[in-house]
Amino acid sequence: MRLINTSSLEIEEFHGGNVPKYAILSHTWGAAEALFEQWTSRLSRLRHTRCPGFSKVRAACKRARSDGFGYVWVDTVCINKSSSAELSEAINSMYAWYERSSVCYVYLSDVVSRCGDTTDTLDLVRRSRWFRRGWTLQELLAPTNVEFYTRNWNLLGTKNALAFLISEVTGIEEVCLRKRKRIDEYSIAQRMAWAANRVTTREEDIAYCLMGIFGISMPLLYGEGQKAFVRLQEEIIKSSDDHSILAFDTALSEGTLFAHHPAVFAQSNRIHPNFAHKLTTPFVMTNVGLSITTPLVQTLSPYWFLALLNCVEINTHPTLRRGLVYLPLIGKENKFMRARAPVSLIYKPMDEGSLDSKDDIQDLTTPTETSYLISYFKRVYSVYGTEMDYAMKGFEVENKTHGGFMIAFPRGLASYRLLTAYPSEDLQSDISFFIPTTRPMPRDKDSRSGLCTGRGMIIFERPGKSTGKYIGLYLAGTAMLRDWTCRVVSVPDDFEIERAEDVLEAADEEALHGAWVQHDRCGNTIIQARTRFQTLNGDPCNEAVMVEIVFDGDVFLQERGI
Repeated sequence: MRLINTSSLEIEEFHGGNVPKYAILSHTWGAAEALFEQWTSRLSRLRHTRCPGFSKVRAACKRARSDGFGYVWVDTVCINKSSSAELSEAINSMYAWYERSSVCYVYLSDVVSRCGDTTDTLDLVRRSRWFRRGWTLQELLAPTNVEFYTRNWNLLGTKNALAFLISEVTGIEEVCLRKRKRIDEYSIAQRMAWAANRVTTREEDIAYCLMGIFGISMPLLYGEGQKAFVRLQEEIIKSSDDHSILAFDTALSEGTLFAHHPAVFAQSNRIHPNFAHKLTTPFVMTNVGLSITTPLVQTLSPYWFLALLNCVEINTHPTLRRGLVYLPLIGKENKFMRARAPVSLIYKPMDEGSLDSKDDIQDLTTPTETSYLISYFKRVYSVYGTEMDYAMKGFEVENKTHGGFMIAFPRGLASYRLLTAYPSEDLQSDISFFIPTTRPMPRDKDSRSGLCTGRGMIIFERPGKSTGKYIGLYLAGTAMLRDWTCRVVSVPDDFEIERAEDVLEAADEEALHGAWVQHDRCGNTIIQARTRFQTLNGDPCNEAVMVEIVFDGDVFLQERGI
């Protein structure tokens, strides 16, 4: 490690445990920075005394010397960038160097303090370029003691004192800035979100500047472009079992398996690790994709599944609310790809009213896990070809409406199968959506008739049974999907498809006598529709409600100790 002697201004080299206490400089690069080759020449230092890059380093040395430090580290002059091996070693070590420093001086070259005008100065701090650069993120997080200075080296305050302001600007919690919570306690998605709005001059550096934050090392390959960020994610999963690395918006990403830039994690700051009392099944990157094991939620479509990730969305405003995170997958035979439609991620609320349970977490998903492969579009498409075209184009319906219901089976279909729906044209089983576009409630039966835009029913059959052969599910929604209801309805054992409208009318009567409910239970069947989400591009509808159906309610309740 090279350090600048704050008295002689000469560069000295130290190894291993012989490194003395040192201060370190964090700054944004300008057009005329002092470089290693120039600084090592005393004549060059004298000749460039008034150059901004040189005067900045001299000022940092002066500040460190007055604080009692004999040495200071500055990236521009302490790294010989003409040596690729040295540059790679330095970048892989940089987080540790900042972390071990006694103090970090943050030089805000675009902030000029005005006498007595604190408010205006702090506004300049908020807009400083330093908060938008990629490399300065680790320089903010790694050191314990950080001091912020203006262009004329007036002290603005410490990281602890300015933690509230910095948190507002960066989205990083104050407890993290104050070192009261370790960085590795935050999910991968949260840490990626911290870098979402930051930029680097070299495309590859958006990956390299994050290595220390994720505790990994990897070779530098300038010229690889976006592959550097993909390679970073591949390295992360080698040492982390956090599924939140997949919790990004595919609609914004140029890739589907991994993100192409931290920007696609911009909305992921609320994705927290899931503190489940079990080890996550290992997942690894293979030569054809990501091999992973999670619970898989079945739908009516043979091509569309939902993977339950081991992370949760936590929203603290206005009250604490948690949500499970589901990853939509398109494919079959346990070979999938992430699709950009109809939805990137689904967040299912965990902290709303439960069903006949003392526990306020109502998760219907089976604990059984499935091993499968998430691969790249080109690989999956080349295998299944037009089948995937059919699966994906099904979401692009012609007669779009505002709201609909996505049908899911968290514990599978058991021994049931889909029989029919009424109205039949409102069920799109190929994409597992039920979109009631017709037949509002009769006006003489309910005051909601002016608001309800549609209702309908899906009927399932259990072959080989003479009693309890059919189960009906009643779904209705108001205009703009401001309200909705779901119920398990009675279907006679002698039911015939031609009598579907009679069963629907009977279900209307039952539903309209009470409040609209979003969960219901009848015998072994449990239905709940509490998860509302927006679809992408309005396909097949603008907003949807995830309807979860469990047919083995007795087993489920026994498993949960209810």
